[in-house]
Amino acid sequence: MMAGHQATRGVSLLAGKRVLITRAGHQVAPFVHLLQQHGASAEAVPVIEIIAPESWQPLDQALTQLSHYRYVILTSVNAVQSVYQRMKHLGILDQLSGASSSTVQWVCVGPKTAQALQEVGRETDLQPQQYRAEAVIELLCQQGVEGAKVLYPRAQLARELIPTQLTAAGAQVDAPIAYQTVPAASGGEQLRQLFNQRQVDVVTFTSSSSVENFVALLEGAAPSLTQSLVVASIGPLTTATALRLGLHIDVEPQDYTLDGMVAALLDFYR
Repeated sequence: MMAGHQATRGVSLLAGKRVLITRAGHQVAPFVHLLQQHGASAEAVPVIEIIAPESWQPLDQALTQLSHYRYVILTSVNAVQSVYQRMKHLGILDQLSGASSSTVQWVCVGPKTAQALQEVGRETDLQPQQYRAEAVIELLCQQGVEGAKVLYPRAQLARELIPTQLTAAGAQVDAPIAYQTVPAASGGEQLRQLFNQRQVDVVTFTSSSSVENFVALLEGAAPSLTQSLVVASIGPLTTATALRLGLHIDVEPQDYTLDGMVAALLDFYR
């Protein structure tokens, strides 16, 4: 009864709201579906693209020696997909879910990352309660990392916090680039048109890079164009980037996921 009542209220609270999605194009569909479930309409203007690293060699070398690691840290769905695709390319997918992987502990940040790993045949061994790098470090230090080899496939723009802190705790960390986040080639004109024609009620950001490239595409006009709109950030790092670049943030979920963001928007409009 309670859940049904909340769902009904949720639909009415976001019904008719026009939500701008700025994340990479291949990640848009689940967010659109989630918003539509709550009666909102979505306009996707990807401001970032996910591309391959300049070289696969460092990641490939690490993956061919997977059994040497005690922990593999995955902090995004993109990281999972890159690892899976490279293991498939190298012909070593059996090491992902087979007996040879039993000594490797797979660490995922957030339920979506864990779900992505499960979908390619591997269960998550460790998952921090909070979906951020600091929680990963705390969890692994509790497990014990002194002398452990750690593989951390990451984006080229990822913070150095995980390798720096785990190295300080005595681990040997390999952090090959698994993917790059780059600015979308276009989108600025489409964004301006949406804002000038007042076709957006809510702007959403799901990463610091999406904020940075959104601001770059609008060439300094982002603060004024979004001033009267509701701006939602997925978490504190993204919020800090937005504030540094002159944007305001109205909504930040306690749960740093798309579901959490939608729940926070429902609370905002309550």
